[in-house]
Amino acid sequence: MRNGTKQSAARSANDRLERHQRSRGKPSTAAARAFRGLLKSHQVGVATVSPQGEILYANSCFADLIGANSWPFSRSNLRDFILSAGWPELQDALTRVPCEGQLQVAFGHGHRRTFRISFASVAGPRSDIGIVATETTELVQAQKALRDSESSLRTLSSRLLQVQDDERRRMARDLHDITGQELAVAVMTLDRLSREADAGPERCRSLAECAGWLRKVESEIRTLSYVLHPPLLDEAGLGSALHWYIDGFTQRTGLRVKLDVAQDVPRLPLERETALFRVVQEGLTNILRHSGAQEAEVRVTREDQYVAVEVEDRGKGFDTRSSRQVPGHIGVGIPGMRGRLDLVGGDLKVRSGPEGTSVLASVPAELDAGPSLPASLPASLPASPSAERRRRRDHRIRVLIADDHEIARRGIRDLFRGESDLQICGEARDGIEALAKVEELKPDLLILDLTMPRMGGMMVMHLLRRSANPPKILLYTTHSHTDVERMARSLGCAGYVHKANAALDLVRGIRSVMRGGSFYGLEPARDG
Repeated sequence: MRNGTKQSAARSANDRLERHQRSRGKPSTAAARAFRGLLKSHQVGVATVSPQGEILYANSCFADLIGANSWPFSRSNLRDFILSAGWPELQDALTRVPCEGQLQVAFGHGHRRTFRISFASVAGPRSDIGIVATETTELVQAQKALRDSESSLRTLSSRLLQVQDDERRRMARDLHDITGQELAVAVMTLDRLSREADAGPERCRSLAECAGWLRKVESEIRTLSYVLHPPLLDEAGLGSALHWYIDGFTQRTGLRVKLDVAQDVPRLPLERETALFRVVQEGLTNILRHSGAQEAEVRVTREDQYVAVEVEDRGKGFDTRSSRQVPGHIGVGIPGMRGRLDLVGGDLKVRSGPEGTSVLASVPAELDAGPSLPASLPASLPASPSAERRRRRDHRIRVLIADDHEIARRGIRDLFRGESDLQICGEARDGIEALAKVEELKPDLLILDLTMPRMGGMMVMHLLRRSANPPKILLYTTHSHTDVERMARSLGCAGYVHKANAALDLVRGIRSVMRGGSFYGLEPARDG
């Protein structure tokens, strides 16, 4: 902005000012002339003004800053160069001498410029004011651009985390719904073949070994799919998913973790529960890798309008004020936690010191509305004829299969071959269709998968409880956790069969349930 013409004009104006002062009987001393000569070439804007803004002196840099070309300083005022809208702020600063700070000024050409400026009283009979100014417009713009860039980067990082969660969920679903189901049916088939009467001992032993190997592979794939994204998070909520994860984490690592989930914690939208679940995963991983602690505690609580999760340990802490003091993985992990929570309107607080570390995450506690029901579904299901009355006409047990995998349904059909007392009366591929088929076919027993599209098994069981005389329900799933059994029992489910054990358990589980008992685990147990 400076140029030779402007500097020459400013020097000429100051020379005229000095001649004007001498003509009024105020000769400039040699020291004053030397000092002003020094200021003329200074790269910081320096000026002396009256309290009313009249310019008494200005060096060439100050003239550049205010956009002056040529004027007699003795007759110029700051108001001549500043838009009227910007004058009050500058005038206020002139009345509060001494003061300093950042000031935005709108000049006559319409541009707003930012200055780092200080005002100080100058010794003299007129209470003149000395001004020192440096322009910071480009610096402020650069800082704003940096903030915008950081904000965009945080948004992008958060979005990438969300995409990562979605991809994990998809991969977990593929492993569970395709590979896991096929392996479960293969195990079921091998178990059945190994028990055939015409199979020799050597063949039976080989088939049993193959079934054992496949069962181990199926278990490992199921564990991998759960680590990627626990299906219990979708079906049963945060508390159940954390119970499952922490049980497995303790077994894998040896780190003892105490979990406390408050009774009043509601179901939340899936993206919020996923964010809190990932904070626990990240927090426990950091404790294992960096803290040196042997124990940790996870608490899930309801606090006013928020659901909070706290992960705490008694290990060695770190300096939260300096990222250089944070161990490598934690330095990445904490921003990642914040990014996940930002996406769902949550917050993260980290406290760390010699006595340990606490990571507290919270999200809004608006309740999850749950799956929406189609308009054609009745609000309550009609009462079905009793199973006892139907069996007077037909002694076979009428079974409805609800599973979204054709290969799983085919495996059940194969198991029922030769079972003269069992009849498959229908099949459903999702929860909505299962409810409709229950109303239409009036089955004695419903074999119900837990994870299905449109509506899962838990919601189906919940809705069937509205019926005056619902069918018996045998849960048929690859999930194996005490929370699943607990919730199934609370919803009136009479039994629970793991798909990998179907060849051993499914038929006898059906018969046990239809005799009025229950079937949970490998051995049937009578109610009461």
